[in-house]
Amino acid sequence: MNAPTAEHPARTASSAEHGHVVSLLLTDADDGLHKVLTVLRSRRWRVRSLQVDLSGEVGRVELVVTRDGRDAGLLLEQLRRVVPVVRAELG
Repeated sequence: MNAPTAEHPARTASSAEHGHVVSLLLTDADDGLHKVLTVLRSRRWRVRSLQVDLSGEVGRVELVVTRDGRDAGLLLEQLRRVVPVVRAELG
């Protein structure tokens, strides 16, 4: 069982039960976030929750997308192709 850690206090077991948890590091602040959201919308991924911190040079985005039978690895590959995304991983 995965327990919430101090590093990710907002991530709970209940959020993971409802979807795929995705963590992103990105540059270009608002523009980078806009490009990520455009990919999610154009590929019709349903976002259940979204947390954004763009306060530094590299911003952090954590989101939960609904499980719909598609491979979450495909989502990661799509997001990694977005230029401002520095790192994308399933949480």
